[in-house]
Amino acid sequence: MEMGAKNPLLLRRGCPPPDDSELLTWLRLLMVQSSAESAALDVECGLDGSTESYHVGSDAAGGPTVTLEMGENFAATLRLGTATAPDPDMVELLAIGLNRTLECAKLRGQVALLRGALDATSTSVFLFDNRGDIVYANPPADRFLSLQTEDQLLAQIEDEPRQPLLTLLCLLVEKVVKAGRAAESWKGTVHVADGSVMTCEVTRILESGDHGSGAVLALMQPAVSDSAVRVDEFASNYRLSPREQEVVQLLVQGQTTTAMADQLGISPHTVRDHLKHLYRKTETGSRSELLGLISRTSRTAVIAENGR
Repeated sequence: MEMGAKNPLLLRRGCPPPDDSELLTWLRLLMVQSSAESAALDVECGLDGSTESYHVGSDAAGGPTVTLEMGENFAATLRLGTATAPDPDMVELLAIGLNRTLECAKLRGQVALLRGALDATSTSVFLFDNRGDIVYANPPADRFLSLQTEDQLLAQIEDEPRQPLLTLLCLLVEKVVKAGRAAESWKGTVHVADGSVMTCEVTRILESGDHGSGAVLALMQPAVSDSAVRVDEFASNYRLSPREQEVVQLLVQGQTTTAMADQLGISPHTVRDHLKHLYRKTETGSRSELLGLISRTSRTAVIAENGR
């Protein structure tokens, strides 16, 4: 499609596949209602030019052909085998019902692809409703939520007091919602207690033509590259065992205890034992403190190396 086109970009074909269960059910109900032996439907999508045919019942010839007028998005022709033609009011209802069915099928496909794209990105994506409830979190965001329950992850903006990261995010969402159009977005830097720095953007999304509803999108991503974290340097400084070093590597990646256990092929209880040993060796008392120490050690190593 030409860049800057007026029509929205399609993320999938406009017509559902020929075995779409919802469309075939629609045809079967129509066939029974009209006492036809068969029903066939040809659909053309006006947005991308795709066409598709759907058929149920016998292959009996004959019967009326009806053109369904459905605006600019779709055009359809219906053939009812050995049945009388439906009256104009019924044709209008059929066009409305078919148009809604096709629109819903197209939107389901677009939503599925959008979710797949969001799930694939490394950026943490949170979608809130106007009440401040999370309605979607992609895998990186879900890991933040898991870490929040395992070990309270504190964060702060500039010189404000530290508070749980999720609480801070909810307050930013509330701030953007209450500000209305005066401030539809917030951009800034969030300092997490584990030593990491996150860039954060909170944006209000309004439904078309409706100023009172919508959602809020929150995006978070590391402000510093992962290459700055030198786990091997940290492991050498504190004389970690190979297994402890593996745990530290997964910890830096934001993995939960259960995820660590799955990747290492050990039980969650054993992972917790390794974490306790790491706390004793490093004189830390929590996952957040340990991550903060790793981050500070890594930055010191980078500075020392650059100064040589």
